[in-house]
Amino acid sequence: MINRRAGVRDQLSVKRTLIDGAVLSAVQGSIIVASLYYNPEIWYDDYPPEIQAKVGPMSAAAKKQRLIVATPFLVSMLGLPSYSNLKLKRENHGRLSFKNGFINAYAVYTLFGLFDLLVIDYLLLIRLRPRFAVLPGTDDREYANDFAYHLNGFLKGLGFGMIPSLIIAYLTSRSWKRR
Repeated sequence: MINRRAGVRDQLSVKRTLIDGAVLSAVQGSIIVASLYYNPEIWYDDYPPEIQAKVGPMSAAAKKQRLIVATPFLVSMLGLPSYSNLKLKRENHGRLSFKNGFINAYAVYTLFGLFDLLVIDYLLLIRLRPRFAVLPGTDDREYANDFAYHLNGFLKGLGFGMIPSLIIAYLTSRSWKRR
């Protein structure tokens, strides 16, 4: 996109998006796998309803642990795409259009969403089914055919990812100089 007033190109960087999407995926993936290993019940709401019903309600301890895990999860989920946009803005000599800021932030979110769907949900939880990721009271065979559930979650995440991407694009595309 060309900023006609200044005559300077405001460009997206596929390399920037891929690198930052990979960093977000690595950070989030580490948080997810570590917390699954510690207590899979922390992710109770992300298991299919049939498995939740078999386990029963989430324990009070898991609810507290989920709040602890949510902090670094949300900080990185908002911070890394924001940082990606700021690096892109710096690469564009201090210019970043709202449109390109949105596209970059949303693409970073989407790359993590794909990583979550394909690596965490499909490969780890459905195919490999490690014992540490199986909720107590369920059998690992019950996890074998729930890809549609995770795909549906990914598709919902595509819609959800627009909201923080719009906010990040707005905040990072502005010029915050004092007047």
